[in-house]
Amino acid sequence: MTCPDCHAELKQVTHKGVTFEECPRCRGRWFDRGQLRAAKDRADEDLRWLTFDPFEGDADKQGVAAPRVAPCPRCGVQMGAFQYRTSGVTIYKCTARHGVWLGHGEFEAIVRYLERMIDSESAADFAKDAAKQVGRIATQEGNVASEVRDLLAVMKLLEVRLAVEHPSLARVAEKIQEYSPLK
Repeated sequence: MTCPDCHAELKQVTHKGVTFEECPRCRGRWFDRGQLRAAKDRADEDLRWLTFDPFEGDADKQGVAAPRVAPCPRCGVQMGAFQYRTSGVTIYKCTARHGVWLGHGEFEAIVRYLERMIDSESAADFAKDAAKQVGRIATQEGNVASEVRDLLAVMKLLEVRLAVEHPSLARVAEKIQEYSPLK
């Protein structure tokens, strides 16, 4: 496969257990379908519950950017472009649904954007997110084991946010845990 930006031969790279192709010259990255989510989940476990599939739902309505004039490295069809949520990062995706292309540093920009998004959520927001995850598990949307891991990630963030927003409640919970016979 060749880089859609500088036409160098892409090299296979494995980072944190996720294998993708990277351009040795311009450092752009090709993620086959599903690899972008896997890379995001491995980059920061707290982000795993934030689902955004560039090929599903309303991804194309997320701020369409200028059309890509380069072909998909996998199949050669012209790629479409859109913005990752409201991050300002443009993702180029294969219109035949093979994968996505990110320029140098854009994957890291997505991770930083998602971390800022989490930092801005309140305990009430995390409680709503947890309820949505429970609903996904109950209706068996997607892989149940993965959805349970997503729920646990949200619950951990909810616990931390509650402790920040309500320190006296956190101290009471610590005391209950300290004196609990059910340790």
